[in-house]
Amino acid sequence: MKKYIFITTVLALLIGISSCIDEIKLNVDTEQRSLVVDGFVTDSLGDFQLKLSQSSVIGIGNDNILDPIPNATVALMDTDGETYPYVESIESPGIYELFNFKAERGKSYFVDIVLPDGKHYQSTPAELRSSSKIDNISYDVNEETFRDNAGELVTENIISAKIATDFSDAAVPPFLRWRVSGQYQVQENFPMALNPKRCYVSVNLDINDIRIFDATQVNGNELFEQVIAEAAYDFRFGEQFCFHVSQFSISEEEYNYWRNIKEIIDIDGSLFDPPPGTVVGNIRNVDDPDDVAVGYFSVASIFFRRYFVNRDETRVSVRSKCEGFFLRVPFACDDCLLLNNSTTVKPDYWEF
Repeated sequence: MKKYIFITTVLALLIGISSCIDEIKLNVDTEQRSLVVDGFVTDSLGDFQLKLSQSSVIGIGNDNILDPIPNATVALMDTDGETYPYVESIESPGIYELFNFKAERGKSYFVDIVLPDGKHYQSTPAELRSSSKIDNISYDVNEETFRDNAGELVTENIISAKIATDFSDAAVPPFLRWRVSGQYQVQENFPMALNPKRCYVSVNLDINDIRIFDATQVNGNELFEQVIAEAAYDFRFGEQFCFHVSQFSISEEEYNYWRNIKEIIDIDGSLFDPPPGTVVGNIRNVDDPDDVAVGYFSVASIFFRRYFVNRDETRVSVRSKCEGFFLRVPFACDDCLLLNNSTTVKPDYWEF
């Protein structure tokens, strides 16, 4: 298999600023572009998306920008011969949607992709695993000191969301992955306000943070105080904050994939930096096994819970975004809809 070496942003910066280092010529195929796949299905009835894109050409433009691939034919298939077609989004080319679907126990699923140029890809069939529940969610707020991008020491409060669970009922010890997002409320506050709005703002908490767990490495059948998300304890927690926690029971193969990605990110970089080596996913060209797509198509069981944090319960002082200003109105405090991913529609699950 021909290997393509990806150069990290960090390496490029080091070469650029180190005048005493001789020029190094690497054998890099700068014109090679790979299919990038991002998608999953679970045993929770709902709508699912699959994103198809093409990796950028290394060294040309922004290496982190992916070009969407429209007009592909995408379908989910199971090993019983059933086919579930995806429909491409009209508003967002390159995003394919599967509506009203729920994966079933005892069945194996794989995705089938035919690109506009005729290239044919499939993921490795994967069977839905038994789900593992979350028994309890809690949090801690602690003061931490670290160096910022300028090298200065900074001290701030960090909130850590933690779970506890018992997997003694599982037939085999599970492999788990957590995805956590958040939502907070903002009450407008500005001089002469007649009808101030309240907005509900969604935030991503794990864009650069992979949380996985291998229960085979634990003595016993219980998991305590497992940190699944961390965030700055700032104005977002000044009124009410909601953690949206998804716990996925994944295969050992998928666990190893995310472990390799995590090791690369933890060295130096981000989820969207070109990795220093190829991490092989589970999607390959049907006609050319050496042509491996970037990404992983996941078939997983899911357990979902929400957890609310109210300022009055934390005993750690923090101001809301629009509280206590004097000379100027903070951004969006006169129109909270200016905040990204903001809405005035109160979620039906919101506590107050």
